[in-house]
Amino acid sequence: MRDYRLDSIKASLIFLVVFGHIIEAAAPGSPMLSRIYDFLYLFHMPAFIFLNGYVVKERFTVNYQTIFYKLIIPFVALSLLYELAELIIYRDVSSYIKNGAPNWILWYLYSLIFWKLLTPLFMRLRFALLISVVVSVAVSFVDFDGYAFGILRTLVFFPFYIAGVQAASSNRLRLENVFNPKAACVGAVILLLSYLFGDQFGTALLYGSSTFPALDEGLREAAVMRLGHYLLAGICIYAFCALTWWWRGLAKIGTRTLFIYALHGLVVKYLLWDALQKLNAPWQVAVAALAAATGLTWLLSRDGVKRLMDGWIALVGLVLAPRENRRSQKQAKG
Repeated sequence: MRDYRLDSIKASLIFLVVFGHIIEAAAPGSPMLSRIYDFLYLFHMPAFIFLNGYVVKERFTVNYQTIFYKLIIPFVALSLLYELAELIIYRDVSSYIKNGAPNWILWYLYSLIFWKLLTPLFMRLRFALLISVVVSVAVSFVDFDGYAFGILRTLVFFPFYIAGVQAASSNRLRLENVFNPKAACVGAVILLLSYLFGDQFGTALLYGSSTFPALDEGLREAAVMRLGHYLLAGICIYAFCALTWWWRGLAKIGTRTLFIYALHGLVVKYLLWDALQKLNAPWQVAVAALAAATGLTWLLSRDGVKRLMDGWIALVGLVLAPRENRRSQKQAKG
């Protein structure tokens, strides 16, 4: 059975993701928005990745069929939507596909495929989490295009996935330990302190797509910052979970985060960014972004959107796996 508390946390996270993407274009020009933006990126995607690892079922085996139907086909279907938008608006394919990278925010779904493939291998190692961190830091020293084929982000954020897998099997680190009012108060204080004093990492490092040579810091300093980010993000993940688990009314939205995550980018990138540029004050952008994020999160969680996306993904699945679909139809008739 689904745990409504985890879905409530995911609903709160997806709202922050939508809000963060809405203010993204305006953040560089405003210290206030930039501070909020970096604070969100400190923990919101790491928290999503942690939760995905936390609920994973196949820890020591790879279910290739599940990966193909639940991840690869949706990734292809959603990528086609983003590329179609580029063709309609700009009469050309995106720079992402030209450089062999997943389209913008779809890197998350793309990386999730590889996290599921890598997890059984790493979970057989004695110090899986430590090794994933070492691999992440070591690869970051190499000077290459971090966006190419989604390699760097996949490895940089992989420790959060492994941490979620291990936390689910640990009595001390299970999230149930922070599902209480006392922990919620502590979580609120931790997040407040992180906002006030956790702005030393920089947007480029938080993105996870820049190698150490590409950052403005020295190599040693960048490595220390990466490790510091892992530590602080881990603390913030538990703090955020402790603060947001209780609102059961958000649970349904938490079950639709895939569609909200994938589709909001189309609205934000091609509609909202241009509209927000017409606003003069940062506080106006923030208020408009809050309203837009609330509306988008609610709208994209509706049943009608789910039916449309399920239909589109199923149609792409018919093309990618025609034999398997014909076999399923015959079994249904038989």
